[in-house]
Amino acid sequence: MKVPKGFLFSGISAEIKRSGKKDLGLILGSEGYLECAGYFTSNEVKAAPVILDIEKLRKSQGRVKAVLVNSGNANCFTGKKGIDSANSSCNRLAFKLGVEDRFVLMSSTGIIGKRLPLSKIIRSLDNLINSLSKDVYSFAESILTTDTVKKISSKEIKLSKGEARILGTAKGSGMIYPDLKKATLLVFIFTDVKITRALLNKASKEALEMSFNSITVDGCTSTNDSLFFFSSNQSSSGLVNKQGRDFEIFSSALKEVCLDLAKKIVKDGEGAGKFITVEVKGVKNKQLAKKAAFAAANSSLLKTAVYGENRNTGRIIQALGQAGVSVPPGAKISISGLKSKNVRISVDLKQGNDSHIVYTSDLTPEYIRINAEYS
Repeated sequence: MKVPKGFLFSGISAEIKRSGKKDLGLILGSEGYLECAGYFTSNEVKAAPVILDIEKLRKSQGRVKAVLVNSGNANCFTGKKGIDSANSSCNRLAFKLGVEDRFVLMSSTGIIGKRLPLSKIIRSLDNLINSLSKDVYSFAESILTTDTVKKISSKEIKLSKGEARILGTAKGSGMIYPDLKKATLLVFIFTDVKITRALLNKASKEALEMSFNSITVDGCTSTNDSLFFFSSNQSSSGLVNKQGRDFEIFSSALKEVCLDLAKKIVKDGEGAGKFITVEVKGVKNKQLAKKAAFAAANSSLLKTAVYGENRNTGRIIQALGQAGVSVPPGAKISISGLKSKNVRISVDLKQGNDSHIVYTSDLTPEYIRINAEYS
């Protein structure tokens, strides 16, 4: 795996987690500022770093130098003190990097309602900066909470004037039902493609919709969901400034990386035993198709039926009807072999030409155990 040019990473333990595992990470634009497209949770209760990042990206017009990420503490529902702690963390890091604080973002994930251990973060910054390298694995480890595996995906592409790279890493296992309008789900996508901000925004929105905005584990939208697309513009592939062949190659590869990461999140869903693909087709419009697919994918009755290997199509019909989706007598519902780790559910409503696919997991006793003990 080749890391895109212009990025450095680090991940260390700042003792935020009681386990002593890595819990503080850093992303740095090593060759100047990064172009950033950011997307954040639609939850009305937003964590302090989310509030901060939205404002900073507005002020910097999408330019970023570094991102500080902590796990083990969400810094959410912590009031003004939470905002102040996030600000202080960014300000101190910006000072050490020699940049304005508006170019430094922060993401947090973990327990809601607890004060961020600011002193632990501040005293760890020198070690974090000194640990920077092209090794993304330490960073990927530092952002995990209930995840059982690191989630990384990459792609190399050939454009008309040279090669470019895309790399992504994410965390997410529970509280997964992202609705990112601008995922707990944190996603960081890196590319060295030279591309205009307008086209980076266009490609990222398209990739987001068919990947992270099409997954659910438990139907719970986190207060901290954040997704960032960064471009260092350091490749020798030439500027992508129009919707031609090079843009299509880049956009297609970006979708592949995002979908791969999104599926990895679902497969690592808390307590998950089965990966479920729900496709609803034959629908009048895309919005209704997506609504129907999520209605089935979020059904606790359906998810437990899949866990129990019970082929109960009535639970699909119930979920669609409850969501306000009409199920005509001629609708076709099929479920693949339930003993497999990968289950496919297909619903054809035979009412139109649009469709949507959502990815989810089963609901198991292990999910209940993990969340009963999480504190």
